[in-house]
Amino acid sequence: MKHIIVALLLFFSYNISAQEFNCQVDIVAPTLKTDAENTLIFEQLKKNVFEFMNDRKWTSDVFKANEKIESSILITVNSRVKTRFSATIQITSRRPIFNSSYNSPLVNTLDKSFDFEFQLNAPMIYNEEVYSNNLTSVLAFYAYYMIGMDYDSYKLEGGSKYFRKALNIANLAQSSGEKGWSASGGKENNRYWIIENILSTQFKEMRKCIYEYHRLGLDLAYESSEKGVDGVTKALTYLLDVHQKKPLSVNMRLFFVAKVDEIVNVYSEASTKNKDAAFNLVRRLDPVNMTKYQGIIRRR
Repeated sequence: MKHIIVALLLFFSYNISAQEFNCQVDIVAPTLKTDAENTLIFEQLKKNVFEFMNDRKWTSDVFKANEKIESSILITVNSRVKTRFSATIQITSRRPIFNSSYNSPLVNTLDKSFDFEFQLNAPMIYNEEVYSNNLTSVLAFYAYYMIGMDYDSYKLEGGSKYFRKALNIANLAQSSGEKGWSASGGKENNRYWIIENILSTQFKEMRKCIYEYHRLGLDLAYESSEKGVDGVTKALTYLLDVHQKKPLSVNMRLFFVAKVDEIVNVYSEASTKNKDAAFNLVRRLDPVNMTKYQGIIRRR
């Protein structure tokens, strides 16, 4: 009986403290020589990033094992000078669709402004109230960004709390001198502007799109594929408002980077009416991917 009680307590404790991410981490350095020192450094960097993302409690909510956010991080190191690294970081996350085995992509962003300091056996220092270093600040920023996007897909503007945490990280990093954080300089395609835009009233319709696209579109497809497609089509129309106000916004680009292939697949078996409506929308909203969208009308 004693052992059963202990086991139950451990199980209960595990579920109460279950973390939010199931995050896969990879580190590659294709231009650096593969020697013992680099191998050791990159192995520890991978381990530290993995633990930072997966072992930390990012919210006060309880996540069951099957509710964890499926995500991945790919860090490509381009150069190293002692403890200074110049890299890119690719962040992706996915969201399960109700009553299916399908995971819908929510985040797919390649950040090319990722320089950081890292040395063996040094702790990963992070304090959300102060800027400590660029490595943990960038990771924490994207952790909250992914959580915010996940929550927004289940409840209208449900991720606001976590987007504000990401904005706080960006604000604290302003004076660091590190690339990717600046609110000035005319470049509205960095981390600061990604999160500032999301919280701006000009992007309310995009957040409405994210919610209805998933909850009133894809999540209803198990019940009726026609309802699901209708919901996705309606959701995409909200982006016209954002397009008129901010036609070249980084957020619009990131939305379609994540969704282009899925949108083509959603309309593969749709009615001609929905195919035409979707095609007329995306050719205005995302002309860069027109070659892919041609697949929608070819399947009439």
